[in-house]
Amino acid sequence: MKLGIGISEDLPIAVQQRVATHVEGAGFVSLWCNEAAGRDALLLCQAWAAATTDLEVGVGVAPVWTRSPAQLGMASATLQEASGGRFLLGLGVSHPATMGPWHGADVVKPVTAAREMLQILRELDTAGSADVRGEVMASHGLRLAITPRPQPTRRYLGAMGPRMLALAGSHADGALLNWAGAEEVARARARVHDGVRRSGRDPGDVEVAAYVRVAVAPDRTTARAALAGEIGRYCALPAYADHLSRQGFGAAVERAKSAHRAGADTEGLAEALGDDTLDALGWAGSIDDDAAAAFDAYRQAGLDHLVARVVVTGNDAFESVTQVVRSLDHLTPA
Repeated sequence: MKLGIGISEDLPIAVQQRVATHVEGAGFVSLWCNEAAGRDALLLCQAWAAATTDLEVGVGVAPVWTRSPAQLGMASATLQEASGGRFLLGLGVSHPATMGPWHGADVVKPVTAAREMLQILRELDTAGSADVRGEVMASHGLRLAITPRPQPTRRYLGAMGPRMLALAGSHADGALLNWAGAEEVARARARVHDGVRRSGRDPGDVEVAAYVRVAVAPDRTTARAALAGEIGRYCALPAYADHLSRQGFGAAVERAKSAHRAGADTEGLAEALGDDTLDALGWAGSIDDDAAAAFDAYRQAGLDHLVARVVVTGNDAFESVTQVVRSLDHLTPA
């Protein structure tokens, strides 16, 4: 199982590049960021690539609604050239609550949109042009004017439900899971590989990756409270609340919502969620604690690429990244 690090885009560029060199030096294979309302994730990947030599640089995930397929294809090819083939593109359908107000995007037929986006990007990669007139996405007539054309970009689809997981298996190079316990990873892997088999692809060509939240602090109580705060924020999003409920955490989600309405702090939220939920959905501990057993559960579930998403536990985000890297670096290959 490969190990990567995931961080927020909300760090200055110079700090981002320090993080990238630190992560590479510690032996991690990849560095990822999400794309929300801060710095452009593709430009951050370029900054990371410029500061490193071997580190894979990824966005997990870029919404399919915010860039045209052709523009995303041009950007991906440019990043592949600039990074020497180290760019990883995660795509997702995001949420109507942000895509509409923020970007003026109509979120319609998300599975269809994701499939058509992946098809267009594959054609641009392999042929330098695309001819797709889909129900949601389209690109016709563009010829990618990049010579020589770089190697194809590895694309991951952010997926939770069975249809999106199967689509990752049939049309992407990997699935990127989020808020998935080890048992859910095993279920998701089976659905991804079902899509692989139906499409006649080689299972070895499709990777299952997952964000796993990791919080490290001087004491376990602070770390677990920070992890609980992250879980609580996602409980407020209907799609994620349903996703957690399907994994058996429905009662914990409702307790978290009730605690939030009552004005509970993160320690109160941790108590409401309970140890079973916290232990299943992430890892939190002090710098002296060892995450090896928790990570091994993901390995045994069949996870190919674990991305330890840093949970900020104090006022210094860079220090939180440093603590997580220091806590996990013994798990990377020597």
